[in-house]
Amino acid sequence: MRADSEWVALLRDPAAIAARCVEERDLGSLARSSTACLVIGACVLGGVLGTFRGGAQIPLAAAKLPLVLLATLSLSAPAFYALANALGTSWSFRTVVALSLAASARAALVLAALAPPLWLAMDLGLGYHGSTLAAVIAVAIGGALGVSILLRALGGTLAGLTSGLACGAVFLAVLAQTAWIARPFLLRPRAGNVVIVRSLEGTFLDSVALSLQSARGVYAEDEVSEAP
Repeated sequence: MRADSEWVALLRDPAAIAARCVEERDLGSLARSSTACLVIGACVLGGVLGTFRGGAQIPLAAAKLPLVLLATLSLSAPAFYALANALGTSWSFRTVVALSLAASARAALVLAALAPPLWLAMDLGLGYHGSTLAAVIAVAIGGALGVSILLRALGGTLAGLTSGLACGAVFLAVLAQTAWIARPFLLRPRAGNVVIVRSLEGTFLDSVALSLQSARGVYAEDEVSEAP
C-alpha cells in the first residue's frame, strides 16, 4: 500500500488498520508510515506550542514532542502486550508494536489537525495557563481517537473493551509523565532564556491542577513558573 494511502487509512479507516495489524499484513510499510505520521504530527503541535515564547523555543519544542511520543511507546508496548494477553488475546509482540505505532500515528495526525485552532487561540490572546489546558485537552482528544484503533482490534466484547481502556490509561499516564519530565514546551514570553528541560517539581497532575486554578484567576502564593 502506498504511504499516502496508509496515512488516509490511519485517519479514516481505523478498522482496516487494526485488522491489518492483527493479521500481520505488510507491517513494515505500515510501521514506516506510522512513524512518519507520528514524527510530523508531533513536530507540528510542538512547534505551535513553542510559538507562545517564540524564537529558539519553536524548533526545540518541535523536536522534543516526537521524542516524548516515541519514548512513551517504548515504555508502554510491553505493558500493552501483557495486558492484551492477560485478557485473552493471542497477539504476538510484533502485532502489539504495530498496533501501538498505528494508534500513536493516528493520535499525532489528530494533534496536527488541532494545532492551527490552538495557534489561532494563542495568537488572539489565550493566556499561558489557558494555552496549557488547551494543549492537554488536544492531547487527550488525540489519544482517545488513537486508542480507537486498539478497541477495533480487540473487538466489541467486554474483555476487549476492558483491555483497550486499560491500554489507553497506561499510554496516557506514561505520556503525561514523560511530557512532564521533558517540559517546558510552552514558555512564558518574558522568560530570559530558552530552557531545554526544567528540574523535577511535583507531577503532571500537580501542574494541571495549578493551571486550572490560575486559569480561573486563583494564584497560589508559591506558584511555579512553568507548566507542561
